[in-house]
Amino acid sequence: MGHRALLAYRREGDDERDDTDPADSDGDTTDSTDAADDGPATYDLHRSHWGGADFALANRLTAESPYAADTPFAVDPSPVATDRSLSHIAANALDFLHHEAFYRVEIDYETTPFHVLWFGLEADSDTVERSETVGHGALVEARPEEDDRFSGWFCGTKAVVGDAVDWGALSREEAAEYLARRVETRADDRTVILPD
Repeated sequence: MGHRALLAYRREGDDERDDTDPADSDGDTTDSTDAADDGPATYDLHRSHWGGADFALANRLTAESPYAADTPFAVDPSPVATDRSLSHIAANALDFLHHEAFYRVEIDYETTPFHVLWFGLEADSDTVERSETVGHGALVEARPEEDDRFSGWFCGTKAVVGDAVDWGALSREEAAEYLARRVETRADDRTVILPD
């Protein structure tokens, strides 16, 4: 099965752009437009079959080894998509159930790992049989060098939300909106990427 990861490599020439939507006043990386001369930074999307294991690629990508080819976590150098914003990737390319990690790779190979948080409630609710997996979740900056318990917190929160759906206190749509708000609040100063 592997530990699948997606990696977004910032495109050359995007070094003057930033990752934020000008309309986003709080600075979160929730851009909603695709590449344009004055739009947010854009990325090429790559896959790694094993790169999600314990954020193994967080410190392994360099100019000399941009795809970590000499490691068991190698990245496929052929992109699966090009010229995409981060929110477009979250909405259309990332499978929140099957991808274990996400990485943003800057032009200088500074790499930021992200938790992949799926909003599906099948395991947490008796009334939810199936949820979308693509475009149905959040990416939250990970801090593997710390005792990062964000994923554990999210699992506990999702269990409570699943109960609320079963009791009729929240609809499925309200549950997803609530999870997104809670993730943004809990993230504090971490970057959060939501699908556009």
